[in-house]
Amino acid sequence: MKRIDFNEGWTCRCITRVEAEYPVTLPHDAMLGEARSEESRGEGNTGWYMGADYEYRKKFVIPKDEEGSDFLIEFESVYHNAEVYINGTKAAERPYGYTNFYVDAKALIKYGAENEIRVVAHNSDQPNSRWYSGAGIYRPVFLWTGKGAYVKVNGVKIHTISCRPAVIEVAAAVSCCGMGKIEICDGKNVIASRQIEVRSEDRKGRYRTKTEITVPDAQLWSCESPKLYTCRVVYGEDVVEETFGIRLLKWNETDGFTINGKRTILRGACIHHDNGILGACAYPEAEERRVRILKENGYNALRSAHNPCSKALLHACDRLGMLMVDEYVDVWYIHKTEYDYVDHLEKWWKQDLKDMVEKDYNHPCVIMYSTGNEVSETAQKKELS
Repeated sequence: MKRIDFNEGWTCRCITRVEAEYPVTLPHDAMLGEARSEESRGEGNTGWYMGADYEYRKKFVIPKDEEGSDFLIEFESVYHNAEVYINGTKAAERPYGYTNFYVDAKALIKYGAENEIRVVAHNSDQPNSRWYSGAGIYRPVFLWTGKGAYVKVNGVKIHTISCRPAVIEVAAAVSCCGMGKIEICDGKNVIASRQIEVRSEDRKGRYRTKTEITVPDAQLWSCESPKLYTCRVVYGEDVVEETFGIRLLKWNETDGFTINGKRTILRGACIHHDNGILGACAYPEAEERRVRILKENGYNALRSAHNPCSKALLHACDRLGMLMVDEYVDVWYIHKTEYDYVDHLEKWWKQDLKDMVEKDYNHPCVIMYSTGNEVSETAQKKELS
């Protein structure tokens, strides 16, 4: 599918009080505009900012000749308890403020006419966090569109089979039967390619293909030499590119943790999702700056405390050779603050984890996941549905 930047032309207003809307460009942290007060129920955990609810709106036009296309709107994260409305109809909701989610907009779009998307972010339910959360649409938004034969969103997955020789497995999920090709690129040079063909649906009604490709004279990805390649999948008129690194992870009693057969000691730090005085907004330059400074000071690993990190941070870790332990959540079913994620986790954890892994899959920096932070529930017997 084709990805279109959807971050311009938004407005925001606080709906907890009477306030005029004002123009914003995403990402946007609405909490930074709130007053700090001793009356803040989030207290020092959230920097004494007051909590509130916010409404974001954007108007857009889809040309008439795009009718019949598939449309998804990707929200990388909205804090929190987000509700999404398209032309007045509720299209989606997502309670967790740190996972990316997709809204199927095809059936709700008016073609050749003006459309309106409205997003409500609730953050008046304080206290809901043990740290500065920010509020609103604080990570980017994109519109995805595809028609006919195309590669689905998150449809390309690259897996290292072996390092010497360097063999990767490329799986592609597509919209229909057809033919295409996979190219492995080093910079602008195509160094390996395969033709692909999808002839029928699988047992679950999906169109998928999987192939192994040998990468000649491959350089492996590591902390010391974070070599990246590009996998280009061409299907119909659709072209999708994913960066990846070739590396093999192993754990054993003798060597501990190894990357490409080399024992690696993790010299790690835990970082929250915010960028200091910039608030919760995930700017690529700010995310890369954090990784660069930590790398220059001897760190080789990060843990995202205490929630899934941004795509921009993962891309920076890929480029700079920083390992990542991506963390899911701060709570399971015992509250740490009155309105934290406990009341939603049992219903949403499977979808949250699915979206988290989809986001992380092709990033060589991600070496493991944390399913929870400081959860005392591990000493108790309980099963989640």
